[in-house]
Amino acid sequence: MRRGVERGKYLRRPLLDSPFSNPHLGVFANLLKVRPRIRRGQTITGTASSGMHLGVLLEGLACMATRHPDGARQIHAFHYPGDFLGLHGFLFPHSGEPSEVQALTRCSIGMIDRDALEREIEHHPAMGPALWRAAMAEASIFQQRLVISRRPALQRVAHLVCEQLYRLGPKTSVIPLSQVDVADTVGLSAVHTNRVLQDLRKLGMLSEKRSIEVVDQKRLQELAAFDGRYLDQSELLSQWDLQFGS
Repeated sequence: MRRGVERGKYLRRPLLDSPFSNPHLGVFANLLKVRPRIRRGQTITGTASSGMHLGVLLEGLACMATRHPDGARQIHAFHYPGDFLGLHGFLFPHSGEPSEVQALTRCSIGMIDRDALEREIEHHPAMGPALWRAAMAEASIFQQRLVISRRPALQRVAHLVCEQLYRLGPKTSVIPLSQVDVADTVGLSAVHTNRVLQDLRKLGMLSEKRSIEVVDQKRLQELAAFDGRYLDQSELLSQWDLQFGS
């Protein structure tokens, strides 16, 4: 299960797992410059800066989103501890996509300078393909978001909840997202999203609590036609742990 990380503790990364071998992990960890106090709502990385640094979320919850001219927010992906931040902008610094990574809770992150990472990749070539495979894992999430975008609202919300539950692991039943976060991800208004969540509660799939708590995962997955294989990178990527010294 994912856990928050402070100096002297371990960072486990079970979803976008990296194929770094242990010698490369030490090199990767040594490049991190920790920023422990990122406020809720603060932009962690944007289009202008994502090409210069690669971020890793150490603690908290963040999202990658696009701001439209009218101020509306479109969330593309959620980030949990262990996830890379702004990976697409780092690998494609001139893509010009107007996206940003925003802190949804108080966060702690690690930043890696592009020049420093590129120098280390020259000495540890396995680190390069690791970043590309992590990017492909993220791309599979974006692709699935497009696949379900034409489905009814009830299925879209159910699928998003299933996806987050899958990512958080079997010991978790509560999705740490607000109603607004869900609305901005599935393309519904906050009012419509509230109605959909109430429908899922009436169907007995979510609890009656204000939080989004799943009580019948099997039925929720059936409703969403959820197949978590697009999140399973175990055949390509292996788990890794990082320990940060005091």
